[in-house]
Amino acid sequence: MTYTVAIFAYDGCFISGISGPLDVYNIANTHNRVLNGEGCTPLFSWKLYSQDGKPVRTSAGLLIPVDGNMNEVHGSDICIIPGVDHVYGSEVVDCARELNKSIGPWLRQLHQENTTLAANCSGAFILAEAGLLDRKEATTSWWLAHHFKNNYPAVKLKLNKLVTEDENLFCSGAVTSYLHQSISIIEKYTGIEIANMCAKTLLLHTQEASQAPYIPLSTRIDKMDDVVHQAIVWMSDNLNQDINLDQLASHLAVSPRTFIRRFNQSTGKPPKQYLQKLRINEAKRLLENSDLSIDDITNRVGYADVSSFRRLFKREVDLSPTEYRKHFSA
Repeated sequence: MTYTVAIFAYDGCFISGISGPLDVYNIANTHNRVLNGEGCTPLFSWKLYSQDGKPVRTSAGLLIPVDGNMNEVHGSDICIIPGVDHVYGSEVVDCARELNKSIGPWLRQLHQENTTLAANCSGAFILAEAGLLDRKEATTSWWLAHHFKNNYPAVKLKLNKLVTEDENLFCSGAVTSYLHQSISIIEKYTGIEIANMCAKTLLLHTQEASQAPYIPLSTRIDKMDDVVHQAIVWMSDNLNQDINLDQLASHLAVSPRTFIRRFNQSTGKPPKQYLQKLRINEAKRLLENSDLSIDDITNRVGYADVSSFRRLFKREVDLSPTEYRKHFSA
């Protein structure tokens, strides 16, 4: 059986979100031919579609011809939605809203027809704007989390995950995670053997794949509440100390309750959680840029017990300190 893949292209989309998945499906077809002979039926076939059937201009400025308009997608097994180019997250929201006016009902109909919808990177905003991700798990590019949460609070955002699947709706994280998403879809339709062959061909490590190691702590404080600003600067300068947040609030001449409220409003996190993130962030920096031992790094970021620190780091980053250093050390 051949599964049909439709790529929905639109002006400003990433060309990698179009060509990348197709390369992976082509590799799957190649492995299938090796296993079953040149005359075997291909596992996947594909066509490109736009809203009106006219060529689209990608974010890189390339004009791409398509095979038809979006109404011809009905009956396809899989529909892929690439991400949109952007400088600011608000631009992604604006694009999703504009597209939803014309393709929202079409996407919902495809989902009702049991078509697998696979959104890459910022393409998750398009599914969310159509209401398809409400009360479902999803992921997107880590740097767009703030805009996604603010605009689609009903979605269960799992930012650490590279790929999510919920009721035939696939989402993937930052740009190149289309590779992991494609492998997941190949496994869904053809089984683990072909999927593993494709992953090995791509040198792709799929076990416990996560965005967590790549997500930095946002420490932009130029427009922050002055009290919170002072608190973060003080915490950052004293990570190796035993920081008492109630005493810090008193030092800043606010009550602990007011301090927590203002901190939450400015950062989206309570002070204790933010302090933990600061310490993990500093540990990541030291692992990347120094030869300090794990014990020394543990002490420098304010933890007394190395075992506890290792467990915390693993929980937050999805890699152990040693694994993180191996992957990211300069």
